[in-house]
Amino acid sequence: MIYKGRSTRHHDLHWQINMNYEAEALATPLEEPTGSRALDYETKVFDIMKSAKIDGLDVGSVNGAGFSNQGAGDIEATYRGEQFNIEVKLDMFPQMGGTSIRIDSNEKTCTLVQPDAVDADAIPFFMKAAKVQDAPLKVWVDFIRKQEPKELHSKVPYTIPFGSVTKEAWIAAKNAGLLKEMNATRSFPDTKNIAKAYNRKNVYYIQIGGAGLFYLGKNPLRLPIPELKGAMDVEFRLGASGSKVRTVGDKTYRVVGAGYRCQGRLKSHVKSRYSLDNIKDLHELFEVKSV
Repeated sequence: MIYKGRSTRHHDLHWQINMNYEAEALATPLEEPTGSRALDYETKVFDIMKSAKIDGLDVGSVNGAGFSNQGAGDIEATYRGEQFNIEVKLDMFPQMGGTSIRIDSNEKTCTLVQPDAVDADAIPFFMKAAKVQDAPLKVWVDFIRKQEPKELHSKVPYTIPFGSVTKEAWIAAKNAGLLKEMNATRSFPDTKNIAKAYNRKNVYYIQIGGAGLFYLGKNPLRLPIPELKGAMDVEFRLGASGSKVRTVGDKTYRVVGAGYRCQGRLKSHVKSRYSLDNIKDLHELFEVKSV
């Protein structure tokens, strides 16, 4: 995998993953993790932790990594000299980012158009899900190539995005049930790999709005909180765009292009007894009596 200057080979996938930072016309993210509500919630948690004045708890003077995909968590704190790095999510079904994606079946490549719009820890799930979508893409293109006018559709490549598909061919593919497979949700039921990704950054705790504080894989501070368990979903949507007129022979056709977007979501139904956005919970969690 090629990402932020580091290279890792996926022997089982044989897919090269290219991170392209240039935004394009079809590259509007579904929802970026840098949304103001998410940032406001992170700031709220930081301020409450700081105002709690827990003996031995140091949250620093400013927020930690924020939403830069760099650093050790959104809040880089310490407790009695030990690291207490925390990932912060707005709600119980937090967005893990979203962007347009390119898939080239011939070259075996997959490109996130705006990788900064996706949580770095979720990118491996996006890549695995995109590889699964290679098969529905081939079925979709094979079907389109058989539609009239074949002089036009025979040139449709095994890639997304693609252009010059008649509306009639698009509707036919939809009626044949092929759009359903393109608009799939790929679920990864085990969050252990997400925990491992955070652990590599020395992040072992996650605060989720409405759910509370959890540990990720390991609990080095031995806090009385549950482990985060859930699933990672990656949702794909194929969208028509750019309607225009094309002439083939002596006939004109209304054609459309297509872009592909993907959205990640962490799903969990468990709740913690303690939440870092509640000062009373903070006092109880660290066994400090409220004044």
